[in-house]
Amino acid sequence: MNQTRFLGYYGIDRAANEPLLVPMALHPTFHPRGPTLTEASRKQSGFTLAEVLVSVSVCVLFGMAAFQTNQRLLVALKSQKETTAAIMALQERKETLRAMAFSEIATGDDLKNVLLHPTGSESPLANLAETITVSVDPNDAAYTSPSPTPTVIRRDLQHSGPQKVTENTNLPNYNLLRVDILLTWTSANGRPRSRQSSELFGHGNIGQ
Repeated sequence: MNQTRFLGYYGIDRAANEPLLVPMALHPTFHPRGPTLTEASRKQSGFTLAEVLVSVSVCVLFGMAAFQTNQRLLVALKSQKETTAAIMALQERKETLRAMAFSEIATGDDLKNVLLHPTGSESPLANLAETITVSVDPNDAAYTSPSPTPTVIRRDLQHSGPQKVTENTNLPNYNLLRVDILLTWTSANGRPRSRQSSELFGHGNIGQ
């Protein structure tokens, strides 16, 4: 025979002076298993001040690292753009000189006219200065030591036009000349940079 057990607790009926069984469900303060899981979780939820400070510190360090990485990447991209612009500007100058006569390359006034016209690729180069140096190549048969004075033409932002730094009016009498083109500018991170190209020109040049 199945028997149903009724859970409860015993008390005293003062009027009848007899034991009294009171059901658990009817007693408002009875907790057979202690606090429920929800109540315990509610009491333990939240963060301590130390945990909050550590989390904030980690977030700040991560943000600073990401910012620095982004800045370095931007500077690297700008530097690469400047390098490309300088290479293209030098190539434009070399093409211009190759189309000139040998006597024009050896003459300072003609080189000044070349520098009067900026190249189409130099816009990314801040504070650009361009210097063309024409000297006698050591392989020239008429070369003597010490080296003859070169012709140097320079343009920069400090002057309104190209300037003759030095000039050798005897350069047209030689057969082999070396032309050095130097570009200097200020990079995106404030660092000075430069790029140089050298070419040899002799009688029989394209423009002659």
